[in-house]
Amino acid sequence: MIIAGDVGGTKARIGLFERRAGKVELLVSEQYVSKDFASLEAIISRFMEKHGASANGKLEAACFGLPGPVVNGRVKVTNLPWEVAMVDVGRTLNINKVKLVNDLVSTAAAIPNFSPSSLTTIYDDPTSTDRAGSCVVVAPGTGLGHSLIHREGGWSVLLASEGGHANFAPTNRLEIELLDYLQGKLGHVSVESILCGPGMGNIYSFLRDTGRGEEPAEMKTPEAEKNPAGVITKLALEESSDICLQTMRMFCSMLGAHCSNIVLTYLATGGVYLGGGIPPKISHFLANGSFLEGYLKKGKQRERVEATPVFIIKDDHAALFGSAAIASTL
Repeated sequence: MIIAGDVGGTKARIGLFERRAGKVELLVSEQYVSKDFASLEAIISRFMEKHGASANGKLEAACFGLPGPVVNGRVKVTNLPWEVAMVDVGRTLNINKVKLVNDLVSTAAAIPNFSPSSLTTIYDDPTSTDRAGSCVVVAPGTGLGHSLIHREGGWSVLLASEGGHANFAPTNRLEIELLDYLQGKLGHVSVESILCGPGMGNIYSFLRDTGRGEEPAEMKTPEAEKNPAGVITKLALEESSDICLQTMRMFCSMLGAHCSNIVLTYLATGGVYLGGGIPPKISHFLANGSFLEGYLKKGKQRERVEATPVFIIKDDHAALFGSAAIASTL
């Protein structure tokens, strides 16, 4: 028996799995609101109170994917006031085989087992033959996460990354103005300052405050104050607000450029996998227009990027299954 988790700044999924014939099979899972708990151990305890009898005496290993870098078995969780230690999780579960990984590593671990129905193809070049190369996961959601599956000579390794906190690099005059605007508000402007839910709100605020569109009434509501990206996305999909459409086009263009930067950095010609909560909701925009313009605009290296497909991960349980896959190797 295995317990696995996918823990984010917004929600946490915990699942109980069984190893069968070299594969992991989900028996039961629960979803929790992360901020409602003081620690990961509190969530695990809640889960085990309800389902622990099923694993009584049989629980062997655990793996949890968490947002943030894992250093010496500890992680200070991004967007939550938690510090999680492997030894504390092991003590809570009364087992020794415990692993903490970056949440995007969990997602990457699921990629080899994806079915075609788990993915939406955003871009593909049918003439490309380099599908066995390294691939990357880029996940805009509450924050912006990255990971890499490095493949070479028949073996592969999962690599964590904090590339979402690298400096934002504008590619045109409008984006330079956006950088200047956000430096005045934030000081340091990372890629995550732009390419996540709050980042979408930052783009919108820039366009509004620089007089590039009329603010719709829906953006003055309590709902918009709580979840600006959700309202912006809704109005953009409805095409009922020009400033929200501008926001979405800028967001997609910069996401495309960022993805191809990572492809070139790692020569990740095996594919870009878009995870996180945002891409499935804006697949219409990602498949049409500014995302592909930003993705393919790479000068001398355009041909290499053109050969690299882009997919949206539709299965929102991917990271949970990835954590279970990692736990099964412990």
